[in-house]
Amino acid sequence: MIRLFSLLSAFAVLTVLTAGAGVYWISADQIAQAKQDSAAAVAKSVALGISAQVNLLTKTLEKMALDPVVSAAVIRADTTELNTVAATLEKHLPDVLKVRLLLPGVSELDDKSVPKMGYADLDMVREALIKNQLPAIQGDNGPDRHLAITRRIMHNDQAVGVILASLNYDFIGKTLQAAELKGGRLELRQAALVLGAAGEPASAALSDDAQIKVANTGWELYYQVADSASSTGLAFIVGMIALPALLALSAFFMGYRKLSGLLTQDLDSVLKAYKDIMKNKLQGTYPVNLTEMNAVVSTLVQFKRVMDNQYDDGISGNNTVDLEKSRFFDEPDDLVTAGSTTLGRAVAQTKDVNFNKPVTEKTQSVKPEIVENTVPDSFDMT
Repeated sequence: MIRLFSLLSAFAVLTVLTAGAGVYWISADQIAQAKQDSAAAVAKSVALGISAQVNLLTKTLEKMALDPVVSAAVIRADTTELNTVAATLEKHLPDVLKVRLLLPGVSELDDKSVPKMGYADLDMVREALIKNQLPAIQGDNGPDRHLAITRRIMHNDQAVGVILASLNYDFIGKTLQAAELKGGRLELRQAALVLGAAGEPASAALSDDAQIKVANTGWELYYQVADSASSTGLAFIVGMIALPALLALSAFFMGYRKLSGLLTQDLDSVLKAYKDIMKNKLQGTYPVNLTEMNAVVSTLVQFKRVMDNQYDDGISGNNTVDLEKSRFFDEPDDLVTAGSTTLGRAVAQTKDVNFNKPVTEKTQSVKPEIVENTVPDSFDMT
């Protein structure tokens, strides 16, 4: 019985662990997908916010380029007037660092103002005479790094100059920091240059698949979600899986102990009834805990009665008839369903049995002392 309960316990624990691991695997995959979708939504919102701010600056600069005062100053090509008009425009542009009005064919760098106009700015101005360029971060790291936006100054459908605005790009970092992305990371990049970042440091390189193009710019916003659970969360999940397994194991162990005790008590009662039958000292009742044990005592009583009838008739042919009539050869389930369900009723059937018959030659060989010595007093189920 110990082996049977051990196998059942092991199977139950294995079933619980398998079910728990399966549920965790399915839920973990769904949670990971939900986190990825949430991070994508946050990244899209951040990209739209940055794009809107850059687009506002670009539209403002376009209106400045259409101002007749600006185009007139560029046409006259007076340096003093150009600087005066540029200074006036700086008052109407938010987060501006420097505004420059440049003429076609410009080739000189401006290293006197802050931020400086470097070669990247100069190339951007030359290309803007042909086609308006996308905003870009220019300059070395430090006070000279700025957001450069260029727009053509048109007169009679001809480009007569370029307006170059150098702006502060701190709004990019503020927008990224304002994003509520828990357990993930956002990075805004211009090619290989990281313009801003927010969130936890990435454990691995950001995938090219997890990126969003920022409209009206040459920037990409990369996002990543942490794919590993915290140690506290993992320990909690393991505990939730292990707890039902331990409860199942405890239930089987307690069930084994309880059933073992009940079987031991019932077998002691059956053993006592058997010994009393053999000694012709039947008591009133033999209490048992399991209903299935009632059929055992009933069978013993019927066997005793059949054996006594055998000696009375002296004919072995009647023995088989008596056994069949007494339902001695029936299955235990048939005995229980047929009505042999209480131990008291089984003992009551012995009232018509003659336990004081004279000993014949056939019965002289059966000695109660031998039966008493060979039958144990109790059974140990453990």
